[in-house]
Amino acid sequence: MKVFLLAVVLLAIGVAGMAVTILVKKDGKFPDGEISHNRELRKKGIICAKEEEIRMWKKRRADKPKDCPEGGCEGCSFSR
Repeated sequence: MKVFLLAVVLLAIGVAGMAVTILVKKDGKFPDGEISHNRELRKKGIICAKEEEIRMWKKRRADKPKDCPEGGCEGCSFSR
């Protein structure tokens, strides 16, 4: 029981510490960790996985020959 109470007290102290941090910080917000909104990560060339996938699909569509059949690319030399 003592260990449980000690864990609850430590957890309460941690939550109180985070609450004080939010109150003391400017605008009461945590720093934005999302890659698409973080300038420093963008400067280093780091992009989110979703954006990278979108870029790859756009590039792949641009590389696609104009005479591809409508039914699919089975047997086509372009298919990867």
